[in-house]
Amino acid sequence: MKKNKKITMSDIATAAGVSQSTVSLVLNRSQSIKIAESTKQKVLETADSLGYSNRKVTHALGRTQKIAMVINGLTNYDPFIDAINAAREEAWSNDYILITFNYGNDAELAHKIEAEVNSGEYVGLIYASSMTRALKQQKVNSSLPTVLLNCTNEDAPEAQSILPADTIGAYKAVFHLTSQGYRRIAMLTGESWMLATSKRVSGYRQALIDADIIPKDHYILEANWSLKEAHQQTLKLLELATPPEAIFCGSDYMAMGCYQAIAEKGLKIPQDIAVVGYDNQPIASEIFPALTSVELPYSVMGKEAIQSIVARIAHQPLLCMQRKIEGELIVRSSSIKK
Repeated sequence: MKKNKKITMSDIATAAGVSQSTVSLVLNRSQSIKIAESTKQKVLETADSLGYSNRKVTHALGRTQKIAMVINGLTNYDPFIDAINAAREEAWSNDYILITFNYGNDAELAHKIEAEVNSGEYVGLIYASSMTRALKQQKVNSSLPTVLLNCTNEDAPEAQSILPADTIGAYKAVFHLTSQGYRRIAMLTGESWMLATSKRVSGYRQALIDADIIPKDHYILEANWSLKEAHQQTLKLLELATPPEAIFCGSDYMAMGCYQAIAEKGLKIPQDIAVVGYDNQPIASEIFPALTSVELPYSVMGKEAIQSIVARIAHQPLLCMQRKIEGELIVRSSSIKK
């Protein structure tokens, strides 16, 4: 007899016409992000009509061990939710429950979370950051097997961490542009203190050097991950005596501001100027022209974090202490030379 197909959150998202992240937030009753009641109801009704079964309710919770994930804040539509969702699903597939804590820069709350994590009910800790960065201080500490997700610890450089291969990702983006024949390539960056920014700028510079192009500082402008600032900085680039032929944006969100400025100047993408983003968010394939972007592999990173914790719980040897996960370049029409 053929088994019925297991209904997943992805099935619900497709049927309800929402993102998988939204489905996860609704079904797990998350309070971290506000979701419209109408959307919640639509997700719940779709899940019920498809026969979705929430294993968190039906599983014997008393026999399931817990893994803690501690994170300092999330913003609306934060792509890091993909890492949390993937970690939760991977933990459950290994018969662990992932409990997520968000202390949001509240030192007292962080202290309470630390006490909870060290209460004896947990077997592992994932300390996560929604922004790729080097932590000066880890707010929640434990003697449990610990993995750093999307961050490193300046005080403990030997600590196990899982990071995106941002230098390689940026290199792929700029190599693609140089391969198309573009020579004057600018970059809009995030905040300079962030690890993600420095790594992506490094990849950008190296790709230019390998193409025998000298990186020019006036083509590298900081836009602080802001759509508004990306718009303003793009206008500055377009007003240069020798404007760029292509712009590599450190995020898809900044690419939206770049698109606005280019349209404002009466120029077309890619006929007059090419644009490449980073993150490969859903909007990248939905705007016109569709945006070439580098995938930010949060889902893979979330799974890797759980697998590393499970290995450490089982006292298995680790091949390396710092894993860097590579994302793919998704080429679309915004960067194809006409």
